[in-house]
Amino acid sequence: MTKTLGVQGMRCAGCVSGIEKRLREVPGVIEASVNLATGQATVTHEPRTVSEADLIEAIRQAGYDAKPLDAEAHAEHARRHHHNHHANGASRELLIGCAVLGGIVFVLAMAQHTTTSAWAQLLFATPVQILLGLPFYKRTFRGLQHGRVNMDALVAIGTSVAYGYSLVVTLKGGRAVYFDTAVVILVLVGLGRLLESRAKGSAAAAIRSLMNLQPPEATVIRNSQQVTVRVDQVNPGDIVLVRPGQRVPVDGKVIKGQSTIDQAMFTGESLPVEVGPGDDVIGGTVNQVGAFEFKTTKTGKTTLLAQVIDLVEQAQGSKAQVQRIADAAAGVFVPAVLMLAVLTLLAWGLVGNWPHGISATVAVLIVACPCALGLATPTAIMVGTGLGASHGILIKDAAALERAGKLTHVILDKTGTLTVGRLAVKLVKPIDDSVDGDELLALAASVESHSEHPLAKAIVDHANQQGVEMHPVSDFKSMTASGVRGQVKGKTVLVGRVSTLREQDVEGADELLEQRDEMLDAHRTAVAVAVDGKAVGLISLADKLKPNAPQAVAALRELGLKPILMTGDHTTTARAIAQEVGIEPSDVIAEVLPADKQAKVAELQKKGYIVAMVGDGINDAPALAGADIGIAIGGGTDIAMEAGHVVLVGGDLAGLPRAIRLSRATMRRIYAGLFWAFAYNMLLIPVAAMGYLHPMFAAGAMSLSSVSVVLNALWLRRSWRP
Repeated sequence: MTKTLGVQGMRCAGCVSGIEKRLREVPGVIEASVNLATGQATVTHEPRTVSEADLIEAIRQAGYDAKPLDAEAHAEHARRHHHNHHANGASRELLIGCAVLGGIVFVLAMAQHTTTSAWAQLLFATPVQILLGLPFYKRTFRGLQHGRVNMDALVAIGTSVAYGYSLVVTLKGGRAVYFDTAVVILVLVGLGRLLESRAKGSAAAAIRSLMNLQPPEATVIRNSQQVTVRVDQVNPGDIVLVRPGQRVPVDGKVIKGQSTIDQAMFTGESLPVEVGPGDDVIGGTVNQVGAFEFKTTKTGKTTLLAQVIDLVEQAQGSKAQVQRIADAAAGVFVPAVLMLAVLTLLAWGLVGNWPHGISATVAVLIVACPCALGLATPTAIMVGTGLGASHGILIKDAAALERAGKLTHVILDKTGTLTVGRLAVKLVKPIDDSVDGDELLALAASVESHSEHPLAKAIVDHANQQGVEMHPVSDFKSMTASGVRGQVKGKTVLVGRVSTLREQDVEGADELLEQRDEMLDAHRTAVAVAVDGKAVGLISLADKLKPNAPQAVAALRELGLKPILMTGDHTTTARAIAQEVGIEPSDVIAEVLPADKQAKVAELQKKGYIVAMVGDGINDAPALAGADIGIAIGGGTDIAMEAGHVVLVGGDLAGLPRAIRLSRATMRRIYAGLFWAFAYNMLLIPVAAMGYLHPMFAAGAMSLSSVSVVLNALWLRRSWRP
């Protein structure tokens, strides 16, 4: 089982490491993952062994506040966390006031070094030290109570050393004080966290957009009256009216009216979709031109919008393997910095320069910032998964994002993935001079219009698309599993299998058999047409390709991936489809049972390949689960949400290469962020220890490092092109 908790008070990757360690010590907990960017802890535990109260108490023992998140609290926590524009627990107004006082202290320090100046600096610096420093002292003390030190301790100790030393010097009548260092550090750290929180809010823009999609109210028709109710009061089976310009409140099926719907936020499809009676509509989409009524099918947490939000938040709360390494490093980082600070002070003291040693020690404490390490991965994941969600790509966890960027092979199912799963007419071929192609199609479609068979529907649809006029039919008869017969324009028309025509002793049936075998080299099936006992032609049908299938396969090749077609269909049919989409015949695996697809995936994995399986999420479920990345092809509200690691909501194959490009781009941002976070510390900590970095510049650099890591992640929104 999995529980999600909101965590308050985290500041750096060291906080994350401490909370995770404490949660894993709770009996029954299998795994715990804490996300600094979202402020959430996700705990997997054995059923009926761990309560929320146990987990909350464990987090409190680690020195932080926590609360359970149900459906509504989960969304509210996300909104508040992403909109948090506070720094260090101080309001923006307080930060501005302290900045003014800090500016006065800085000017006094630069102007003159006198006893009077030192006392004046003490006067203005003390309120700043108390007001901005108090939250750091509280969190440091609380952490020490639980046997840990974090980033707050570094700031608290660094500024206290500068302020305390200056206070002693002032009381003794000295002039060499560091009040300006202490207050400017606090102001800069506060400003940095304010900017950081705003940047993280920008990183979460996509999830906020999803949360705001559902309208607060719906117009429900009850007792023939239009009643406006809150959306949480809409029940399955209710009839809902949607006017032009309004958002669809919940999922349902249209029963009256016509319109066009903008579904771009879910499917990534920029063109509006036409809907009418019988069509599904998705809650959160925008109605454009016409009013319509629909019958509610899903509400609350069962709607597609709710599931999408849940999956995106689940992904944003997960961790890539590379982040776990960074968190482990951050867990020992702060104690190591404290040790280095002590050594720095002692080293400078041994050479007789204690004042310079204090300055260098404060610089070491302040410049060391594990915050950047903690933010590099989750902020990039927030941006990446948010971008994916806004283009119809649901990435379920960070591990999937990480693996998707390393793929070598992509296995594609045929039916429902490369093809739409419905037969369509491919060729109409007369073999008798008495009828041409249009007449052959008209005769067949006229009889088939009385049948419910999928082949019949495909022929009738094709006739309508071609503008062929159908004729009245009399004496219609359906021959089970064989064909149909009827009178059209005074002629007896028989449409069915070639074998059926041979059984009926139809003239020319043997010739049709030869031509059918030639046609089946390229198409799935064929029906024969006879008029008054004489064969007149064939109509071949095949599963229709999805519109973007060839382009998607070509894009996969451009990405350096090897596309493979795997299907349970006949080899001839599979190779014909492969040829149409641009897959080599040698890369076709046909006549594979659903249970054997997973074994085929495993064969490639044993060769060292990183394999993605793309399927409809139902018959392909074992292979989707067994692949390094399972990519489920969705179909609107019927999407198999649990089938794969990645879900293409709209079922458009163009989303497949798009998802892989997004994964690669996100991982590049993650690696870049971690590189700069590590490089920053490796470079500036030694510089600070050697006394070449003023503490105020250290504070600016520390704040800038966290902000730059978040901005690095945000760059993904500008640089990635779907």
